[in-house]
Amino acid sequence: MSERASAPFGTADGTPEITRRICVEFAATLRGHGVEIGPEQTIAFYAALHVLERVGLRELYWAGRVVLTNQSEQYPAYNAAFAEFFGPSTVDDHGLPRPPRSVPVTTVAREARTPGTPSTRPGGPDDEQADEARLTPSDIHLLTTKSFAAMDADEQRRAAALIRRLRPELPRRRGRRRVPAATGPQLDVRRLLRTALRSDGEPVRLPRQRLRYRERSLSLVIDVSGSMTPYALALLRFGHAMLHAGHRVEVFTAGVHLTRITEELRRPSVDAALRRIATAVDDWDGGTMLATSVRELVARFSGHGAVRGALVVVCSDGLDRDDPEALRAAMRNLHRVAYRVVWLNPLKGDPRYQPVQRGMAAALPHVDVFLPGHNLASLEAMCEAIAPRRRSASAACA
Repeated sequence: MSERASAPFGTADGTPEITRRICVEFAATLRGHGVEIGPEQTIAFYAALHVLERVGLRELYWAGRVVLTNQSEQYPAYNAAFAEFFGPSTVDDHGLPRPPRSVPVTTVAREARTPGTPSTRPGGPDDEQADEARLTPSDIHLLTTKSFAAMDADEQRRAAALIRRLRPELPRRRGRRRVPAATGPQLDVRRLLRTALRSDGEPVRLPRQRLRYRERSLSLVIDVSGSMTPYALALLRFGHAMLHAGHRVEVFTAGVHLTRITEELRRPSVDAALRRIATAVDDWDGGTMLATSVRELVARFSGHGAVRGALVVVCSDGLDRDDPEALRAAMRNLHRVAYRVVWLNPLKGDPRYQPVQRGMAAALPHVDVFLPGHNLASLEAMCEAIAPRRRSASAACA
């Protein structure tokens, strides 16, 4: 019997730290067998074990299968992950039988890819347009509120079609160059002199000019740790849609280090872009060192439009392996040079969530907008939050 199988769960001789570690490691093993689960499911699994008075392998098996799977096609992969993680023994310490072995222990047929990396499914613009054409009102209602982590492959593609429909209005900044205008407080002296030559030096009209306003850059910093995979893919699709809608967008992945993937997203097809990203990002599903990534972002791009005066959106669950004080300092420096900092945390989709993790607590004072990022509704809320603020007509007249 394996070490994990003999360890108690929720008993007097077991500790919460051991149970938490087992939940996280088992969730990682399950992801390795092709079952996409998010951090909120891992937390629910951990909470379910503490609701039970006594937990043996039978109770652990059924609690995990109820919480960590959402369709019957995932049961064979779940059985395989359970047998791999807890060992091949047939009974636990209490003599309880193992899960039924009549179900063949095989993995679910899935796309050929490294666990946790972006999808390599072939596709093109025609496939994406077909996905959008098949959307019905009932699909839109269901997919808007469903968590990205709970979606199957077909639902993820239909959700991608909805993501492409998002059209956020980005804030604008006043530029340094002036452009011709019909009205305005400033004369265009050069144009005035040129037009006066046509009328013997007498100015007939007084041409005006104004300062040009430019759209601010949008920079996405996406956590690519294992627990963030379904949410990271959704944000990558959002970044692809924004980039091809003509906005000034920069996209980075934050794992063990920072990786700029803007050029990979320039492919017309989002599936082709994701295939290039799978090759370019070498730390996907390799843990999160947010302080290192944010510090590198500020060091390399603080004088660039990607950070200075830009709207920076960070998508992460805040489970950081770096020193919290290092993350606090890095976020403070980022907040100083950026226009606004928005943080999307999928765990915030749970009403019971409190930002008590050391990394999240350290970063939060330097965040302007804190939102969940677990479903389409939260992305729509983000689009509303980053839109430029306009004064009301009554306030403008006052």
